Amino acid sequence: MRNDTMSICGVTAGRGEAARGYAAVPGSDLKIPLVLVNGERPGPSLLLTAGIHGAEYPGIAALSELGQELDVREIAGAVIMLYPVNLQGFWKRCDFIVPEDEKNLNRVFPGSPRGTLAERTAYLLVSEFFPAADFYADLHSGDLHENLCPHVYYPGQPDETVESKSKKMALSLDMKYMVRSLASGGAYNYAASTGLPSVFIERGSMGLCPRFDVDAYKKDILRLMHNLGMTEAEPAPQQFVPKDMRNMKYLEAPRCGCWSEEAECGEVIKRGEPLGRLRGFFGEDETVFAAEYTGVLLYSCSAFAAPEGVVLAAYGVPDAD
Repeated sequence: MRNDTMSICGVTAGRGEAARGYAAVPGSDLKIPLVLVNGERPGPSLLLTAGIHGAEYPGIAALSELGQELDVREIAGAVIMLYPVNLQGFWKRCDFIVPEDEKNLNRVFPGSPRGTLAERTAYLLVSEFFPAADFYADLHSGDLHENLCPHVYYPGQPDETVESKSKKMALSLDMKYMVRSLASGGAYNYAASTGLPSVFIERGSMGLCPRFDVDAYKKDILRLMHNLGMTEAEPAPQQFVPKDMRNMKYLEAPRCGCWSEEAECGEVIKRGEPLGRLRGFFGEDETVFAAEYTGVLLYSCSAFAAPEGVVLAAYGVPDAD
């Protein structure tokens, strides 16, 4: 519970105040936009980050708008918003990487105060922001080459308490599917390993920022805040309650090639049905990739260019009703 003044990276908000400023990445000239909304009543602290991948826009836009719209009089606890975390990638319109060091920021946690820019940025989150939070949601979207249907990941580690609290967060979101992750990498998984209940949300596709995705993200966040006891007003009702996905399959490109997707994200794909095909520039060495079992396609590569190792398709089996 946060009861009094909140101060992070030189930005300070007293009880019943909102403050805006910048969080400086140590050892660099980079300053990330930061908003603190410290409600009039005591309650939990919710950390929200967006733009760890700079070209995933709907979450960034949603936080930018909510930072102006949230009313401290209606909030118990505090909301901490940091966006876009990968500021240089945002301005350069880069998929995944921090342009200065070409590292995927989401793959370098916990980072280092003396490392590259990506590592220093990760360290800033770990050292300054995770300790200030009681709950954490990291907002993502389909990057420039990714098509997807909305879904959310929650950590299946490090213990049952963190998993249970994280899953409860995921269940408050208006989307059909959620995935229990056993991975150790990424901001939210590292946060969970420190005892911070966390979720990783995917909403939006292909580096686009349509109004409906931004609005849906804002409703997700307001619904999450209500679920955590931070607001009293009833949020927009959920159209869907997420189902757990099992037997997740991540199909990676075995070589560089030209990719054509043939399945629709969010749709049921039956065993043996084509997911897409990979071929050379002259149509040579064509390989058709088919579903190994019946399931739902969560996301796929939407780009014609498919470097070796890129995920071409990800699908799994949703729990029965």
